[in-house]
Amino acid sequence: MPRGKPAGVACVQLDEALRCRLFGRPERPAFCASLRPGPAMCGASRDEAMAILAALEAATAP
Repeated sequence: MPRGKPAGVACVQLDEALRCRLFGRPERPAFCASLRPGPAMCGASRDEAMAILAALEAATAP
């Protein structure tokens, strides 16, 4: 996504299981590699993590 990922749009590099196809590869964007999982982003479960990410997406939507 050369112009960045708009809020509300899934990254084109996510597979069917929502896993990054570029994880661990040199072509993975530096921004993605800089993200560090932690309670503020991941919560205590997958459902909580998805809710947090949805809230971040909404907060950064144009």
